[in-house]
Formats: sequence, structure tokens, C-alpha cells
Amino acid sequence: MQKQGVVFDFNGTLFWDTELQNRSWDKFLDKYEFKLSEEEKLTWVHGINAMDTFEYLFKRPCSAEEVFRLTEEKEVIYRKMCLEQGMEWAAGALELIEFLKENNVPIAIATASAKNNLDFFVEQLDLYRYFDPEHVVYNDGTMRGKPHPDLFNKAIEALGIPAKQVTVFEDSLAGVEAAKRSGAGKIYIVNGNDERFKQYNYPIISHFDQVNRRRFQEL
Repeated sequence: MQKQGVVFDFNGTLFWDTELQNRSWDKFLDKYEFKLSEEEKLTWVHGINAMDTFEYLFKRPCSAEEVFRLTEEKEVIYRKMCLEQGMEWAAGALELIEFLKENNVPIAIATASAKNNLDFFVEQLDLYRYFDPEHVVYNDGTMRGKPHPDLFNKAIEALGIPAKQVTVFEDSLAGVEAAKRSGAGKIYIVNGNDERFKQYNYPIISHFDQVNRRRFQEL
């Protein structure tokens, strides 16, 4: 069997923070008097690069400096909520990660989060204990956001194996589409609503112990 690799999204996948993201975005949007439908949030907020989000909200081009300021304003709200609620890995995530490492399966992260939030996750969840920093791809402003495949392409490249031998775990519509466009050989939808993802014929899991591990053992 050909060598397998795994790429995880982070927010909503390894760390189930969807409610916190929604609450922090609602608080931010209220301040600027934006009213978004749930469909707009799914399309233009969740899993999307900040530049795309803010240009959609303000209906004009935004400078990198402006995007950084607005992003940090929203993420300060989000990080405060995370600390107040407490932070844990998704159910079964660490067990799967340890299993993959024991079986010499290379793993990576491809997240739309910016550097400030990544640093927060590294500190609070000891991220680099489990992932090589060179295998953690984030929104550094040089790549298109999901649903474009750029983040996944870079993560797969870091693993050094063909995309068709990589399994991707995602939770957002934009992220699933990006994973599909990357050419990943298998895609799992994490904690997804069936109706939202009915256009895709991918397995949906609500716990990482539902992952078929046999494909990763036959190396």
C-alpha cells in the first residue's frame, strides 16, 4: 500500500469552537451594524480568509493593515471567550493523532487562522507537541483562502507525498470544497450537518474514533 498522509483543518475540526466563533462574530458584526444571514455567514465568514470576509462586509477593497486591525479586534473577543469557556481538543482527536504518529503517518494542519490566533492555539493547546511547526500552514497573507485549495496544497506539499494519498478532515463548506480541489484522496466531514453537505458524498463523523484506521496501518 502506498504511504498515506493526513491534513487537518483546525477550527471546528480539531478544536470544536463553532459556537464561540459564531458568538464572537455576532458581537463584532453588531458593533459595525452588519446583518448577515446564516447563508452569508457560511459563505463569507466560516473558513474564509479575513481579506475576503472584510471586503465582502465593507463592499470595498481593504488594505492589509486594515484587515489586520479588524481581524485582531474580532479575535480578541474570540480568544477571551475561549479562555472563559475552557479549551479542549475535539473528541478522539488526540487519540487519532497519537495513532498516526505511532504508525509513521505524516500529519499537517491547514488553517485559515492568522498568526495571532495560531500562536494562541500553540500556547493553550500545546500544538507543536503534536505537529511539526513546518507542517502547520496558516493564513500568512500570501495565499488565497478556502474554497481555493492553496492552504491544503501547501500542507500536502509539506508532507512530501501525492495528494491522492492524503486524507483531509474538514468541517466547513468552504474547507470541504478546498479539500476537494486539492485532489485529496479521501475527505472526512467533521461534526457536519447532513443538509449542509448533501452535495458531497463524503463520510461525516462526530467523533474521531469513527475514522477507519486500517488504511493507515497497511504501510
